[in-house]
Order: sequence, then structure tokens, then C-alpha cells
Amino acid sequence: MLTLYHQGSSVCAAKVRIAFHEKGLDWRGVVVDVLKGEQFQDWYLALNPNAVVPTLEDDGRVIVESTVICEYLDETRPDPPLRPADAYHTARMRVWTKRIDERLHPMTSALTYAASHRHAILDNNTPEQVEALVAETRDPVKRARKREWIEHGIEAPSARAAVAEFDNTLADMEAALAEAEWLAGDSYSLADIGMTPYVNRLAMLGMEGFWDARPRVAGWFARIRARPSFAPALIDPVPDELARSLAANGARSWPAVAEMLEAGRKGGG
Repeated sequence: MLTLYHQGSSVCAAKVRIAFHEKGLDWRGVVVDVLKGEQFQDWYLALNPNAVVPTLEDDGRVIVESTVICEYLDETRPDPPLRPADAYHTARMRVWTKRIDERLHPMTSALTYAASHRHAILDNNTPEQVEALVAETRDPVKRARKREWIEHGIEAPSARAAVAEFDNTLADMEAALAEAEWLAGDSYSLADIGMTPYVNRLAMLGMEGFWDARPRVAGWFARIRARPSFAPALIDPVPDELARSLAANGARSWPAVAEMLEAGRKGGG
């Protein structure tokens, strides 16, 4: 039996859930509430010392890291395949998944927190409570970053960098999709699975304007949304209250993001 330790809004966990649904696999889910710090409990650290989700358990064998998990599933349950049939397009697929892990994923927390979570925190807490929320983050680097996001929102330097990284990624997606229907060629692959939760995060924040002038990205995302795996992997697991908060607070931040995009694109041109 496959057991996935996950959380509804985690972009990394969403990748694995997509792979499950694309392959029609039976699996059991165990929710780890990262907002309550359950990932730091001893029982979970015994499974995943990195204290992140997701973690896959396959008949007692534990696999961590979402990209690794997806490749493991494709190797152990190869039908239907989620990798291109030839080595060249498989290499292209891995360039995308590597880019997502190394460049895009680190920016996602910055954009989500600065654009949405900080509004919820400031709206529902006193200044003293906000300070307590910041202080409970033990790691000094993460604590300073959280303070920056709360105090400056989307204008924080790291949030601005996140906007630029997302925009650059979507520009490269537009170029790649000029050559084929999917990111790594003519077949849907782990590259598309890997990118889906990140583009969907923009959509959940009400920031579809990132691809207003990118018709190929818009078409790709429409095809993604039409797949049977989309809703059960990305929409249904997210608590309604969180989905509403992302949409409402993302809309509050969108005008500033739109200005950044316009300025960045003019500067790049």
C-alpha cells in the first residue's frame, strides 16, 4: 500500500497527488498539518528528518523529495508512462524539474506569504500577536524573512525577486510551448506535473495576469485544468477557507504585482 504524508496546499505534495491520479493508483493519505508544526513531531521526523512534506511510504520503504517520489512512482508503476520515450526529451523534462526545484520553488513561499498570508496575519492579530508569531520561528534567517514579508508585503526584496522569477519562468514556458504541446515535447510528462502546482498557485492568488500576453501558457493551463487529475489533486485537498483567503488577499496584492511586471518587462525590452 502506498501511503502519502502530505498537506492540502503544499505545492510539492500536489505534484505527487497528480502522479497518483494520472496513474490511477490506490493510496492512503495522512495529513501533516504544517501550519500547526506537526512536521516537527518525533513520529514524522523519524520518517522525514527534513521536516517537510510530502513523504511516500511504499510497503515500509520511505522516499522523500517530491521530484524523486514522482520519478520513483514512474519507475515502479510505469503504466501510463510520465516520461518521454527518448533520452533527449527525458533530459529536457529533467531540466524543467531541476529548475522548478532549484529556482521556482524557493520563490513560492515568498510570493504566497507576501501577497496573501501577511494580510491575514495583519488583519486578525494585534501588533503584539504579530510579533509573537514572528518570534516563534526559531531559524534566524527564516525569522528575518518572515518579518520582511509581513512588514513590506509584495514590496519586500525577496517578494520582488519571486515575481521576477515567476515571470521569467512563464516566458520560458511560452517559448518551449511554441515547439510542442507539452513542456518536454509531444507527450505529457513529469515536467508538466512539476510545473502545474506553481502555475495553479498564481491562479489561486488571482494572478492569471502573469500569462495575459502568453497564449501558449494559457492554452497549456487550460489543457492541464481539463485533465481528470487536476481537481482531485490540486483543488479538492485545499481547505475552502484557505482558498478564499488566497483569492481575496492575492487580489489585494495584484495591482502592485502588475506594476512590477510592467516595469520589469519594459526594462527587459
